[in-house]
Amino acid sequence: MEWDGSGVIRRLSGMVTVEDLDVSAARIQGDERIDRLRYAIHDFSAAIDIDVLDDDIEFMAMRAVVALERNAVIRIAFVGDHPAIHKLIEVFNRFGRGRVPCRRFDSMGAARCFATLDF
Repeated sequence: MEWDGSGVIRRLSGMVTVEDLDVSAARIQGDERIDRLRYAIHDFSAAIDIDVLDDDIEFMAMRAVVALERNAVIRIAFVGDHPAIHKLIEVFNRFGRGRVPCRRFDSMGAARCFATLDF
């Protein structure tokens, strides 16, 4: 986990489990800075596989939406192309989180450009 003045980057690699996702998400969502975050980048580019069920994705997305309830300006980007990432983005956007929909990128550079636009 990498924090800076306006955002956070979460990197997950190897065989990513639901526990890995849950623990790292809880660290972000439980941090006092969450209401001031302007971006969150979730980097799965080094993930070999993501072992998560659809029910887990629904739960994690809903928990994130609740945690970010007071932060309408955050931009959320995902890096990687695993089907679980696509599902996370679809569910998160369906729950209507924020003014800017979550997006997926193939590179950290592109994700960072999107996430930090207009800061």
